[in-house]
Amino acid sequence: MAEPRPLVAMEGVGFRYGADVALADVDLVVAAGERLAILGPNGGGKSTLVRLLLGLLRPSEGEIRWPLTGRRPASGYVPQFPLFDRGFPLRVEEMVLQGRLGRRRSWKAPTAEDRELVAAALARLDLVPLRGAYLTELSGGELKRALVARALVAEPDLLVLDEPTASLDEASRRRLWELVAALPATTTVLLVTHDLAPETFRAGRAVLVDRRVESLALGELHRLPLLCGHRHG
Repeated sequence: MAEPRPLVAMEGVGFRYGADVALADVDLVVAAGERLAILGPNGGGKSTLVRLLLGLLRPSEGEIRWPLTGRRPASGYVPQFPLFDRGFPLRVEEMVLQGRLGRRRSWKAPTAEDRELVAAALARLDLVPLRGAYLTELSGGELKRALVARALVAEPDLLVLDEPTASLDEASRRRLWELVAALPATTTVLLVTHDLAPETFRAGRAVLVDRRVESLALGELHRLPLLCGHRHG
């Protein structure tokens, strides 16, 4: 069987917030279609790592390459916390439709296919009754479901989930993992999480992020209660 081809390669990547080093000397290769769990202490750089991969941040040093495509692929992102002003007068359906922007060749009006995909995502995440609601009217769990819908309609080659189950009830959590499991095998999924129960995300590999990145065999996950607390100092 042929070896999976690398989707992204980080080489000597570092990032600083001012004088504070968030990540240093990161070498990481993620294969196309890989399911990768990203673990580590709070403040260790997990969210910074995925934002670098998404192009939301630029490395302070090092290089990020995309060997398979030559450029960053179509991506979907569910952030731990919204990266926009919730007070902006935007409705749920409009926000979910934003996920299609990466698949369009221009800023023209949404196509019938765009609207069909959005309608299907709203239905899968039980958001149809809220499609016309403003974001300011949503609970934390409802907003998280809308963010998941926006990421899925992108038909992403790279899906990044940063603590996606925060604020979700048990039924919504189960539905999320069902949707992730149903993704095409070619979709690369990066999950920042503290929950690696077998019935949730079936990771093929895990990495520990604490300013640097260390690969973990899945058999080493028993170490995580000691490794994934809060950063001290």
